[in-house]
Amino acid sequence: ANAPDAVLHTDAVQATCWQDLREISKLVDVLSVSAHKFGGPKGMGITVQRLGLEIDPLIVGGGQERDRRSGTHNVAGIMATAAALRATDTTRDAEVARVTKLRDALVDGVMSQLDDVVETVPRDKRVAGIAHICIAGCESESVLYLLDEAMICASAASACASGAMEPSHVLTAMGVDKKHSMGALRMSLGHTTTEGEIDRAISALVGVVRQLRRNKVKA
Repeated sequence: ANAPDAVLHTDAVQATCWQDLREISKLVDVLSVSAHKFGGPKGMGITVQRLGLEIDPLIVGGGQERDRRSGTHNVAGIMATAAALRATDTTRDAEVARVTKLRDALVDGVMSQLDDVVETVPRDKRVAGIAHICIAGCESESVLYLLDEAMICASAASACASGAMEPSHVLTAMGVDKKHSMGALRMSLGHTTTEGEIDRAISALVGVVRQLRRNKVKA
């Protein structure tokens, strides 16, 4: 990253709620975040650019936003983004602790009632708001369908590959066998998540997996 003429950009969209961007921004040339990830309006973003670094603008014209993006300022969006970022910065430590507790309760609740379930990432390496497990004996697509009927939102992949149904090449590279990776499940938590919702998600997921495993045995 420190090679001559190398520019390091970091997509920090997922980090804002969980890490102090002041520390991250010191290590990179350009950093970008999206407001909707920390409670701000959709369509708004922030770019942090190292002093002295020149980047050609994608939109030219009036020279707004320091010649980086021309066009009329979205003042309401800017103010809302700033307010959301300020609130996130103020409550981050408490929210990380609260959501981490809920996330671990979700995973523990599922694993205490179902066998052959593996945690994908060590707990001290996880983002607080993401629970990822792999369940043997059922396929992600079937689990998601039945969870959707129970009004539980989940995914079998990252948000940017939400339609993917093949075993994840990332899980394969991490050493997760196909028996488990075919049942990969990703669940997200946030500032609105409650203990009651965690209990309901555990109950729904355990019931879904048991149903699918029974059906598989009968078949």
